[in-house]
Amino acid sequence: MPNLISHIEIAGPNGNKLRDFYSGLFGWSIEVKKEHGFDYGWFSPPFTETVTGGLRYEPEGKAETVFYVSVEDLEETVKLAEALGGTVRIPPMDGAGRRFAMVEDPDGNPVGLIQS
Repeated sequence: MPNLISHIEIAGPNGNKLRDFYSGLFGWSIEVKKEHGFDYGWFSPPFTETVTGGLRYEPEGKAETVFYVSVEDLEETVKLAEALGGTVRIPPMDGAGRRFAMVEDPDGNPVGLIQS
């Protein structure tokens, strides 16, 4: 099903504090794996059968929450985002068994895209 939220990602500069906070607050189990050379915490089990979640550690970045939407054609959706005034933060790439990208809306809010 395209155009549904399929992944939610919480990012911040201190991965251990994020993991401890969300594990303690909601009882979520978080499995840390290496993704593209950095630690990524996958919520286990997923939020639902179709929605996964993770913690992205950004030692030199800022805190943010990103929702990822499933799309049928990743490259075309990235082009459409640019045509509508958005910018590309992460061009289409493969990772964690998925093809994804990240764009920013005209105000700079991140929006993740996952090829369905």
